[in-house]
Amino acid sequence: MSRSWSPRPRRRYVARPRSLWRRLVDYGLAVIILGLLILLAARLDRVETRKTQGVAIINDGDSITLGTERIRMRGIDAPEYTQTCRKNGADYSCGTLARQSLVRLIAGKPVSCT
Repeated sequence: MSRSWSPRPRRRYVARPRSLWRRLVDYGLAVIILGLLILLAARLDRVETRKTQGVAIINDGDSITLGTERIRMRGIDAPEYTQTCRKNGADYSCGTLARQSLVRLIAGKPVSCT
């Protein structure tokens, strides 16, 4: 069975370089949009902040309770109170050690969180 039909060759389009004006407009819009996104992120971050102070109850190595509000410290990732870890083949209570370290740091002093 022979084919007499063959597909047409595809047209090749040559991409024209954008003018200097068009490139400046594109870059300018990108910078403006990026700046607006940064401002929006900064604004949303500030909306969530409020000041709380008082005597803290330490829950574990990275969270405390002030009054009725439980607060987790930003940027700190400590083991949970009941967590155990392994060192040199032996288990130890790293969660309890993390809590004790935070208790020593605060030592009954008033705490202020913003």
